[in-house]
Amino acid sequence: MTGEMMLPLWAEITVSLLLVAGGLLTLAGCLGLWRFHSFYQRMHGPTLGATMGMVFVVLASMLYFTMTDEGPALHEVLIAVFLALTVPATTLMLARAALYRHRRAGKDVPLPDGETTAARFRTDTLDDEHYYSADEKKSPPPAP
Repeated sequence: MTGEMMLPLWAEITVSLLLVAGGLLTLAGCLGLWRFHSFYQRMHGPTLGATMGMVFVVLASMLYFTMTDEGPALHEVLIAVFLALTVPATTLMLARAALYRHRRAGKDVPLPDGETTAARFRTDTLDDEHYYSADEKKSPPPAP
């Protein structure tokens, strides 16, 4: 790159807004990770923040590189497809591993067939920092 690349004003504004929106959605996912108590609650924020934030960042990248190059920049679609397939799959595997771990520890978790314990199941009693059984405490764990 020897010369200075100039984008039209509308493209600069659009790329900037898409990047800010992607950053805010990712920040919202990080705040969800920080705010929620149990592992089951904490895994939703980063998953949604990473997926939705990625969409806006990929759109901004596609627009920028399409405007600066001579043709459409479509290789970012591969990044979006890869993340859209792997993020939910890893979230599902993490949830299953945590559910297996809590079942082995004897915690009150929903049963696979949805029997009576699933109706009174609350994720607040499964705080990873403070293990509670259903008999020890009925109140949710303290906020971090």
